[in-house]
Amino acid sequence: MDIGKAIRKIARSDKHQTLYNQSKELGNIRLFYNDIDLTALQILYLNWLSIYNSLYRDLAMGEDYISMEVIKDDMRTDAYLYYRQKNRKKKLNKNNNTNNKTKDNSLPGVKFY
Repeated sequence: MDIGKAIRKIARSDKHQTLYNQSKELGNIRLFYNDIDLTALQILYLNWLSIYNSLYRDLAMGEDYISMEVIKDDMRTDAYLYYRQKNRKKKLNKNNNTNNKTKDNSLPGVKFY
């Protein structure tokens, strides 16, 4: 088994998600013996813990196109993450365009130097 796949499998498990959430909330739970100089594998593990945490939140909030089947399949998870990123960028651009249209540009601006 590829080490990356093994890390993803561990990171999406209920046990490790619970440890991750508790360590964020309480702050006194240590995930590693070394807290300062993390290895590349530890950083990768923390990255996937965070990603799967956000996926479980999306699932709990009832977001479209996310299910336990998607979370359990690495390829479908990657596709969902790509879809979510594109969808959020579209919403952000739409909101920025709406905000720019609602500004009153007829008032003079003040510049501070």
